Amino acid sequence: MRNNSTNFEGFLETRKIPMNKGMNIDNVTIFSFPEKLTINGVERPVLGGGIEKRAVISLTDDDTLADIYIFHITSIPQEDNKIELYKLFNELNSTYKYISFYENDNVVNAKASIPFNNNFNAEIVFETLTVMFHAIEEEYEKIRSSINLKSKIVNLKQ
Repeated sequence: MRNNSTNFEGFLETRKIPMNKGMNIDNVTIFSFPEKLTINGVERPVLGGGIEKRAVISLTDDDTLADIYIFHITSIPQEDNKIELYKLFNELNSTYKYISFYENDNVVNAKASIPFNNNFNAEIVFETLTVMFHAIEEEYEKIRSSINLKSKIVNLKQ
């Protein structure tokens, strides 16, 4: 049996990276950022914590994959705006080879899966999460624009 979860937890502890750890019913270990941290007596929001742009790393010790998610990048206000969004997803999913942008229940999310074969590397997992945040920051305005494209045109005609 592999020790992916334990290795990742050790990586976080060594670098003092605050992530919560939990386990779901399928024995998948989930790591997520807290919503807020108190630093020098001041409560501050954490990137990747909370509801918006929530980062989750999913590991199993008997699997060779690490799944990394960033949930709720943005909401989709109208069903009929999805065609432009899906076109953009095709473009982004071609540009970013390891990141997949997708929509689920009118919410835009991103996912990356990293294969390991008895060579789990916690640093690669965390670096991939960092790359995902940079990609989302880079593409956020395009995503928002594609969602609101039709409503902007309608508003201009009124």
